[in-house]
Amino acid sequence: MMRRVFLISLIILFVITVLGKSENPAEKLLERYTGMKTFSADFDRVFTQRITGNKIKDNGKIFYMAPDQIKMDTYSEGKLTEQTFVDGESTTFIYHTKKNVMIRKSAGEAGEYLAFLRGLDEVRKKFNIEDSTPSIPKARKTGIEIREGAELFKLTPIEPITNLRYIFLSSVNNEVDSVIIIDQLRNINQFKFSNIKNNPDIKKEIFKASYPSDYEVSRF
Repeated sequence: MMRRVFLISLIILFVITVLGKSENPAEKLLERYTGMKTFSADFDRVFTQRITGNKIKDNGKIFYMAPDQIKMDTYSEGKLTEQTFVDGESTTFIYHTKKNVMIRKSAGEAGEYLAFLRGLDEVRKKFNIEDSTPSIPKARKTGIEIREGAELFKLTPIEPITNLRYIFLSSVNNEVDSVIIIDQLRNINQFKFSNIKNNPDIKKEIFKASYPSDYEVSRF
């Protein structure tokens, strides 16, 4: 009798486990990041202006700590030029080449750049999720770089987010390797990741914005 009860319990557990996992490729990808505490990656960025077609390229390092802290260091020709700090309530932009600091009293679209790291349930609260893999050829024509064999997923805000139209996630082997932000003017801001680390040891102190006292500070 006890053995039969044990076997039935195992079967029930197996069924719950199998049925509980989504077969939807977009949801399966986002489920991978549920519970993510920290994240870091190097990035190459290409910003493409829709009207002129002009491209601006730079690179850098991005850090994340749950639930909403982001630090992004941007370099041009090996020199630190910009830093972005997001803490969920405000965003600080430091422009080292201009000795200028802008502090915005909201996270805005910068707070959503790494939305996928919050996992499926949290993404669902703010975005509609679609599989856009069949649209990869069309996306490539706009200048977006997508690796062969990649899948593409589209996140559309349920409620308006300042200067954000869509986020696209390009993934290879069930890991996001590129984030593409489309703003309201349809400009394309693509981050291509490398040296990806999931749950690395990151000190919380690095997310505190620091800048020289002689920098001009603006708040809006």
